[in-house]
Amino acid sequence: LYITVTFKVSVETEWGDVIAITGNLPTLGSWKPEKGLKLETKDDAYPVWSGNTVLHSGTTLEYKYVILRHGQVIWENGPVNRTIKAGTGTEMLVVNDGWFNGIRVDIQTSALSPQDSSTAISGQLDAKKEQDAKESKPKSMSLEITPSTGVVIVSALLPLKFTPVAGGSWAIEWDYTKASAKLRCAASSFKYVGWPGVVVPEKDQPALRERLVKDFGCYPVFLDHETAFNVFDTFCLCILQPVFHHIIELAEEGSESCWHWDRWHDFERVNKLFSDAALTPVAQNGPYVAGDRIWVLDYEMMLVPQYAFRKLPSASIGFSFLSVFPSTEVFRVLPVRIELICSLLCADLISFDLFEYARHFLHCCSRLLGLEHRSIRGLIGVDFNGRRVNVRCGFIGFDVARTRDMCESSEVLELRQQLQEEFRGKKVLVACDTVDRLSGIGLKLLAFEALMRTSSRVWYGKLVLIQLLRKPYITYASRELLPFQQRELQQVEEMAASINNSFPGSVRLIPPDQENPKLRLAYFALGDVFLNTSIRTGLDWSPFEFVMSSQAKMAPLCVSEFLGCSRVLSGSYSVNPWNVDCVVDAVEKALQLAPADRQHRLKRLYQFVANYDIDRWAQSILSDIHNARKDQAP
Repeated sequence: LYITVTFKVSVETEWGDVIAITGNLPTLGSWKPEKGLKLETKDDAYPVWSGNTVLHSGTTLEYKYVILRHGQVIWENGPVNRTIKAGTGTEMLVVNDGWFNGIRVDIQTSALSPQDSSTAISGQLDAKKEQDAKESKPKSMSLEITPSTGVVIVSALLPLKFTPVAGGSWAIEWDYTKASAKLRCAASSFKYVGWPGVVVPEKDQPALRERLVKDFGCYPVFLDHETAFNVFDTFCLCILQPVFHHIIELAEEGSESCWHWDRWHDFERVNKLFSDAALTPVAQNGPYVAGDRIWVLDYEMMLVPQYAFRKLPSASIGFSFLSVFPSTEVFRVLPVRIELICSLLCADLISFDLFEYARHFLHCCSRLLGLEHRSIRGLIGVDFNGRRVNVRCGFIGFDVARTRDMCESSEVLELRQQLQEEFRGKKVLVACDTVDRLSGIGLKLLAFEALMRTSSRVWYGKLVLIQLLRKPYITYASRELLPFQQRELQQVEEMAASINNSFPGSVRLIPPDQENPKLRLAYFALGDVFLNTSIRTGLDWSPFEFVMSSQAKMAPLCVSEFLGCSRVLSGSYSVNPWNVDCVVDAVEKALQLAPADRQHRLKRLYQFVANYDIDRWAQSILSDIHNARKDQAP
């Protein structure tokens, strides 16, 4: 059964304009405006434009009106699409959508009479002219980057570490393993919104909130354990993270990676809570002050820009990906691909570490939404719903000052001395990875075993691999490793034990419960070569920490070409972790690199790391968020 649908919309146009309707069905161009349904008007009907299409009964249609003007596409404002559902008991629907960018008037099951139509449109035309007169006054935007400018950072976790103490209280300190903790820039007033990472009884929440706001500038969003586990540890870690790292899993029903709409709805609800918390004004004990910039971090908060834009369209919103962004072929397997992309496009600026990730995002916009990007004054942007969304690339900075101070602390110097005595006369390969299959630890151990077997006469008893294992910081609600992480850890331990049976004492594992920043820097200072065999990793500061720790002896690095920061680590040896011979060859070259060659090869790298500060990167992002909003000012 088919149903005829007549669309009507009022648009004041310029000479040569074409009004079209595009939506999620092929008859409306599948979101490609140039292939959408073209509407028509007549002299006695203008400014009403209308057109007909045929739908299957029961079909749910999402659509928007667009103006095609001299090669440009002008979309309706607002992140929410218009929707109708074709019923099963009517042969004709007449959808009177009111004004372009306006609210629907009604839906009728028969055609509107000319008199009713003209009366409705006439009343809307008078109202629109009155509204235009009110909005015709000039507006100004004078937001400058000053120390008083506020920034609200929204991330899944607050940048704090909570340790329980006697009496049911908490010892709280900054947790610098989290990216948002490093964004503590004195040039702006930073406020943080996120989940504390611990479950707090409802009766204790007001007191803890007051403490966090007063002492740390943090505004907590309290979640129960079940919600946090379902959203962060299950939906984000088991569904979104593999896809964003180019892994498509054929999940069986009941497995963690199987798609469940209940988890998606929990994800929507949690993102809405975070958005509301970020935009709660100071007068209501919230962080937001008019003029503040909203800075959203990483894929766990991908729906925050949409909810924030709906609540406060005038807010300046920036979104930064700290992880990989997948190619279109991988990203489009997600059932909610359109919702995620449209939410991101509600931000004024979207930033990526590498152009490769930005290119993938732009391709997704083109293939999934029919949106093409263009460059204006050297800035890449996408036009979406009458707004321009800027896209930028720039690798995240490194916390140089704090790392240098920690390297020179008495505790780290003491640990270094102890380790130097323990490993005197030996060459040390050092590595630090999260307990995750994407870290490629198994491939590293295979390469090390191959090196020992092929060059045992050279390295037996003289070469040691120190593998530090870090608990993934994205393991949110679970205090222990998740099942798939436990399996990965068990496999690594078995491989290390097998190598040590053949070459005793050649592999040392530092388990996640013992690994900490100071011990890590002490081992890095001891290392002769840094080895990374990541399969696919975005944000990883370990190579930068190694560079800062071993600056005195200019120790070389062997890093996977699939590691996000490998593009900026000039002078390091780039390896394909799947090619064991390639890894072995690179490690042998690095171990035998002469001091003079080290100086020549790695001097630029050390200078780059020492000067690429995270504060500079943060101010660049904030400036671009401001400029993106300023460019849209009328």
